[in-house]
Parts: sequence; C-alpha cells; structure tokens
Amino acid sequence: MKYIFYFLLVFAWPLSLLADRAVNNTQMQVNTVISGSDSLKTIAINNLIISEKTEVYPLLSAINDKKLFMHNNILVTLGEKKTSDEGPEKFKILQVYPEFKELFSADGNTLLLPLSELKEIEFSRSTRLLLAPIIPYLNLLSPEVEKRKLAYSQFQGLKDKAILPKLYSALAQEKNKEIQRLGKETIFSIQLNSAPEATHKMWIDSLALNWGPNTQSILEQYASSQTNGDLRAMAVLKAEELQSKHERLRMFQNLFSGLSLGSILIMIALGLSIVYGLAGVINMAHGEFLMIGAYTTYCIQSIMSPASDLFFWISLPLSFIVAGFWGFVIERLIIRHLYSRPLESMLATWGVGLVLVQIARSLFGDLTAVRTPAVLSGGWEVVQHLVLPYNRLFIIFLSTFMITVTYLVLYRSRLGLQIRAVTQNRRMSSCLGIETNKLDAMTFFLGSGLAGLAGAAMTLIGNVVPDMGQTYIVDSFLVVVTGGVGNIAGSIVSGFGIGFLFKILESFFQAVYGKVLILTLIILFLQYKPKGLFPDKGRIGED
Repeated sequence: MKYIFYFLLVFAWPLSLLADRAVNNTQMQVNTVISGSDSLKTIAINNLIISEKTEVYPLLSAINDKKLFMHNNILVTLGEKKTSDEGPEKFKILQVYPEFKELFSADGNTLLLPLSELKEIEFSRSTRLLLAPIIPYLNLLSPEVEKRKLAYSQFQGLKDKAILPKLYSALAQEKNKEIQRLGKETIFSIQLNSAPEATHKMWIDSLALNWGPNTQSILEQYASSQTNGDLRAMAVLKAEELQSKHERLRMFQNLFSGLSLGSILIMIALGLSIVYGLAGVINMAHGEFLMIGAYTTYCIQSIMSPASDLFFWISLPLSFIVAGFWGFVIERLIIRHLYSRPLESMLATWGVGLVLVQIARSLFGDLTAVRTPAVLSGGWEVVQHLVLPYNRLFIIFLSTFMITVTYLVLYRSRLGLQIRAVTQNRRMSSCLGIETNKLDAMTFFLGSGLAGLAGAAMTLIGNVVPDMGQTYIVDSFLVVVTGGVGNIAGSIVSGFGIGFLFKILESFFQAVYGKVLILTLIILFLQYKPKGLFPDKGRIGED
C-alpha cells in the first residue's frame, strides 16, 4: 500500500495540479473575454484558439456571430427566433460555457427572452478576425443546424487525421440524428483516405453501414482512384448496393406521397360524389370550397398568436362549417333552381367558382401560406433515408377519420338512410314523406364541408392561392366517375388508385405527361365499365 501512496504522491498529485491549473487557466481566459479591455480580450481569445479545447468552441462561435450575451451571470447565445403579435420577438436561449446546452425557465419550459433582457458582450472587428482560420471548426458546435451540416461536409475527403479528435469531440455533443450520421460519414471518409490500406475494408463497411447522405459518391470517388483491384471492387459493390436500396426507398416514398395525395382527393370527392348522386348536379364550384377551407385556416392563423399551434386545430372544424355554410347558401340561392338541368347547373356553378376565386384574390392577394404546427413538423424516420413527414401522416389519418364518419352517417343514421333513398328513387322518397328540398340543402352543406376540411389539410403541404381548388376539381371528378356515383368504397379505391398512379408516373415522366397518361387510362377503363367500379343506381339512371 505504501508504494501506491508514494506513486500517488510523486506522479498523480502533480498531474492533478496541472489539470486543475489548465481548467483554471481556461476559466481565467474566459473571464478576460467577458470583462477585459479590447487588447486583453484579443490576447484571451488568441489563447483559447491555441488551446484547441472544443468546450470553448460554442463561446467562440457566438463571438464570431456577434451573438454573445450575459444573462444572470451565464454566458449565452441566441437560438431559434419566436415571433409574436403580443410583444417583442423572443429567442431560445442557449448556454455556451462551461457547457453548451439549452436553458429552461422555472416552470420547466424552454427559456425564451427578448434581446432587451440580455446584456451583449461586444468585440472589435479585428478581434473577431482572429477566429477566421478556425470558423469551420467552430461551426461544428453552432446552434444553427445548417451550419453544423456544412461544417462536417467541408471536412469530407481530407487526408489529414489531425482533425479527427475535434470531430470526435463535436460528434459526442451532437443530438441531431441526421448530423450524427453525417459526422460519422465524415470521420469514416477521412479514415478511409488516411488509414493504412489494410484497414480500408473495415472503413468501407463502416461507411456503407452508416449510409450518410454522401456515402455513395465517396465510395465511387475512392473506387475511381484505387489501384488495388479487391478494394476497388468492394467499393463499387457497396456503392451499387446503396444505389439499389435508394431506388427501392424512393419508390416507397412515392407510394406514400400517392397515399397522402389520394387521401386529399378522397375527402374532396366524397362530398362531390354524394351531391352528384343525390341531385345530379355537376358542381364546378366544388373546388372553391376547398379554397374557402384553406383561407379559413389562414384567417384563424392571422387572428391568433403565430407562436401558438392552437390556430390549426381550431381551424379544422371551422373550415368544415364555413365551407359548408357557403355550400348551403349557393344551393339555396342558385343551384336549387337548376335541378334536372345539368348543362345550366354546370355553367352556373362554373361562374360561381370564378366569382369566388376573384373575391379571394381581391381580399388576400395571389399567394399566402399557413405555418405548419410544430407537432406536425419533421417526420418519422422508418429506416435510413426513408422519412415519412408528420404532416402527410396526419392527412392520411384525417382522411381515414372522415371516411369513417361519412360511412357512419350514410349507413348508420336516419339522415344517411334518407340520402340513399333519394339517390335511388327521388319521386318515391318524396311520396314517403322525405323533404327532398331540405335534404338537398343539407347534403350540399356536408359535401362542401368535406371539401373545406380538405382545404385546411392542404395548407400543410402547399401554399394557399385563390385558384387552388381548380387544380383538384378535375382529379376529384375522375375519382367520382371511376369509383361509381355516390359510392364510398368506389371513391376510396379510385382515389388511392389515381393518387398512386400519378406519383408513380410522375417519377418516370413529367407531371403533365403523367396526368395525360392517367386520363388516357381512365378513358379506356370507362369504355368497359362506364358506371365505374361500384355503380349505384341514382336518379340520373332512371331518366
């Protein structure tokens, strides 16, 4: 035991003193950066650069960005900006030293503060220029995601292993999965270019297993410059395997996009199909109810605080009600006078659609947008390079929910029984006491409301423009005629089918040619099944 004591006394104790001295020296330099004169700040920053300690990089990065502040004796910088109509803009607050982390308020929420509550620490331009040579290293720990991505990408392909300790240290503090994969890819690429040839197979395997965003090009470049035949063949094989995986995932991504597009088409087409089957009216203004739902969402966002995501959840039922109300008004004022006159009703509703588009353009301009709620931002990474966006997943869920509700209304309620009775035989239903005029108005309300709800969902994946409904009205009619008038099952099958076909053909041809091919296929299909997949007998079939 006494030998261990002598060892600790002779070796370990002086080493601990040196470690404490190094920590204290770093803290002393940081204190000088905070409160020293300009000349002393310059010397302190230069010493921190020479020390190559990665724990001070967030501090130096904040100095370079002119975003170093003091708050409650804590060195902080600014994160994401939060805007609000109720007061000054606020920023997420991040501590930069001695630890780089997000700060929280007393109630456990993310700390958000205006600039007025922060004390800025200023530096001269000449002092900040000292940081120019190490800016790529500083960006490895930047609060901005894009800067961190760029920093790691800049180091790919280097053959100098001296950078590796800094990369490992920065990667250990990284929380973003995408950047973690990019960081590992950068480290493996440097090892592949600088390590002994005997270890190259291991680094090729590591690159392929990690599969970062640039792995395929890294392996292809390595293979093109490699003289060893085995290593070149292995790199080419791995690159081809990744390309094959990427193609399969891209196909699955297209199918998922087709599923979400089909969900939108189904919500629009359900109401159109019910109205068309019930009253025989070709409503060319149906797409404008989608536009009304989208602008309802935009108006709710403008009224409420932009910092709150509550506006979107409130706008969902309101978009249904507002669009349904306008459908009810148009049916009472115009369409009810044109039943059994399909040509006049089609021209009249087309004119109503043009009027609604012009009103929207006059009130809101040509282009507006709705902010995606934070809970629907980002996506679910199923596997590497396959991310299913939360907004499209929500659209699919919303469509499924509305299909279920519509089915229950049509097949499990008295109202649905009356709608189906009038669709099959309007005169007989009237003789049995069903008030067909009121039923027409109610059906227009429901059909228009479904389109309005689809418009609210559309704000998650696109801009809000006055003529956005005209983009989908033709596709909606295709869904109706292909699936069968007034048939929910037909609308579901044809909606998803058209959505899938469009996305698949779009991946091989341009969007315009893809739509032309779909129209051609539908025309050929209707030659063999003119009443659609699941035809229902309606009042038009009786005439």
